[in-house]
Amino acid sequence: SPATGSASVTASASPTASPGTSATVGTIVAGFPETLLPLMPGATVISSSFDKTSTPATAALVASINAPTATVVEFYTKHLEAQGFKAVPGDAVGAVASKDFVRNDSETVNIAAVEAAGLSTFTIGANVAAESAK
Repeated sequence: SPATGSASVTASASPTASPGTSATVGTIVAGFPETLLPLMPGATVISSSFDKTSTPATAALVASINAPTATVVEFYTKHLEAQGFKAVPGDAVGAVASKDFVRNDSETVNIAAVEAAGLSTFTIGANVAAESAK
């Protein structure tokens, strides 16, 4: 593996590939930035992961809740905007409710939610500066 010091590796598709990633099923993983990405009240965690050794740090949360996707997106939009994130235009990718947020040009959060039979399953992926991953 050519270790040429290329720092432009994108940490998106498979966050578990990094040795610094801790992941867990059914609960919030230790060290997860819950201030930045709280679990929506009433939601059930399906899985979560966090890698503070990557730059930027990466966090992912998958959860479900008995609420419409719009309610989920609204909850996280308010929360993230209160922390200085700006919503990027666009509210869906195909049939999936999806919203992107950016802060300081380098920190990003995506929320994607799909609803079936009144149950919304949502995924939050974040790439944030290690010092703000609290």
